[in-house]
Amino acid sequence: MTIAERIAGIPAAANTAAEFSGKLTQGAPSTSVQKSKANIETTNKSILCSLYGIDRADYTKEDALKKQWRKMNTVNLIDILDGTADRTNRSLSIQDLEKRLKEGEMTLSVEDTDMQMLEFEFKGIGFDAGPAYAHVGEEKVSRNIEYLASRYAAMEMRIKETYSGALQKAELDKLDKIYQRAVERTSEKYAEIVGDILEKNGVSGEKEKLSKSFQKSVEDRAAQYREFLKENAEFTGLEGTEDEWLLEDDEYIAARLREQNIAVQVSENGGYTRRDLEVLGQYTSEITVMEAKANTYDMNEERMGLELAMAAMKTDTIIKESGISKEVEETLDKTLKGFVQSFMERFDEQLTANRNDAMTSYDPRGNAALDKESVWDVYDRTMEEYRQSGDIMKALVKGAEYAKEKYSQKVTQGSVLGIYRYMNGASYWNNFFKANAGGGYDRTASTYSRHLTAFMDFKKRLDSGEGLQMNLSGSASFYSANDGGEMISEKA
Repeated sequence: MTIAERIAGIPAAANTAAEFSGKLTQGAPSTSVQKSKANIETTNKSILCSLYGIDRADYTKEDALKKQWRKMNTVNLIDILDGTADRTNRSLSIQDLEKRLKEGEMTLSVEDTDMQMLEFEFKGIGFDAGPAYAHVGEEKVSRNIEYLASRYAAMEMRIKETYSGALQKAELDKLDKIYQRAVERTSEKYAEIVGDILEKNGVSGEKEKLSKSFQKSVEDRAAQYREFLKENAEFTGLEGTEDEWLLEDDEYIAARLREQNIAVQVSENGGYTRRDLEVLGQYTSEITVMEAKANTYDMNEERMGLELAMAAMKTDTIIKESGISKEVEETLDKTLKGFVQSFMERFDEQLTANRNDAMTSYDPRGNAALDKESVWDVYDRTMEEYRQSGDIMKALVKGAEYAKEKYSQKVTQGSVLGIYRYMNGASYWNNFFKANAGGGYDRTASTYSRHLTAFMDFKKRLDSGEGLQMNLSGSASFYSANDGGEMISEKA
């Protein structure tokens, strides 16, 4: 008899509930109900994220207890159908479980369930490639490398301490297969996303090198963690304590390994370094986000020229100050040049598509072709100021003053009458500069303040090594706070 036939043979549940006798009253839903509905999606996302260990990177003793309880109460479908499933532990509380573990009544061993759970956890490691745009994600490169390397090193140590001989070799072989599959899958996904974006912007042939470099970064980090464990067997300080049982939980050991702040070793292997991979991943993601957020209904030529110049100046800062290799410096320079050109081309292609799919008689004029000369005019003027002064914000001001004047001339002359991006994009320039009582530009309520805040955020993160936050679209949400008179973004 098949499983499906056995399930079909299970008696249907009988409904013994009494008939509903309450009264329904019409009215607006209560505040609590509205809040509950509003939070359903957030709650569901939280539950789904928490399934994977990488989203619980700190992994505490409480997590370890919950994991052991789930492991004890995992049952097989066949056993349920046969009526032989062991459910005796379901009445065991977390407190009782902890007591048994502390008193040594339970000994944790490496079982098939552990390997299956590890393989499941590794499936939570990856990069995003949604329908809107592919995105490696801020700091995900390091997070994924650290998680893969620490979990492998910790599980390897646990197996070696638990088994010996042929059994040990068999378990280590299982671990290696699970680990290698995860590393290869993650490396290939990173290379696919980053390599595709580079190709889209004129830099081809990088995928294989990106993939191999990512794999090498994971392997190098795993080797560091393995060596650390050999030389610091008692680094957790749990030996001889009531929580010594935690030493048998590889996920707990892995989490503590990641807390050690062991310096990343840079090996000269002809590939990209881990820092290179971080910068390339975040940079390509940021320019992709910028393009995805570019709106043909409000991004006019003068604004485009200025914001592309901001992207170029930030790219130059990354090349000079981010600690990347010479090879990646050249890759970023090539990518930027390709991006500036392709950004305009793809924007113009979208305008053409809008005209061809016109819904009203106003659409052909409203989606007029992009004037690339106007974009280059503002871009070149801003970059010339940057080359002379070396000051991004000074170049931004000079470039914006020039761009706003050009924009105003077009509007006054009526040459852009009826073009949507000029009709809808007026606020960008109208609010760019606001004079304050003491002279100069108001840094708290203007388009300029957004660029200033974004640059401060970008520079702070770059200097601290926290990652790139380029805010290339200039449309992120910011708030101001009094902190030494400076503007602070919500991500600072």
